[in-house]
Amino acid sequence: MAGKRRPLRKNFYSKKRRAIYAQGDEIDHLVLFEKFNWTCGICDGNINRRYRFPHLWAATVDHIVPISKGGTHTWDNVRPAHAKCNFERGNLFGEDEFRIAI
Repeated sequence: MAGKRRPLRKNFYSKKRRAIYAQGDEIDHLVLFEKFNWTCGICDGNINRRYRFPHLWAATVDHIVPISKGGTHTWDNVRPAHAKCNFERGNLFGEDEFRIAI
């Protein structure tokens, strides 16, 4: 099966989420990671540039105020995070976010 590509999943995100992304800023992930010096915004640990998703320590884009809680897809609401940190945090923010760290 070498050379055969998998078809793209058109509806990876919900219609509502795609609309929110379309209204937000066009965020280049590599520029974001460089801006934050490849540091996780949740645990402050270094992010290894060589890891790719689905590796747990790969870089992902974290929304500070989650989209599901009314957050936007803009530069002031995103930060880099390890996949593991981002998944554990889920859609928590504010006081709830700090409870998972304790």
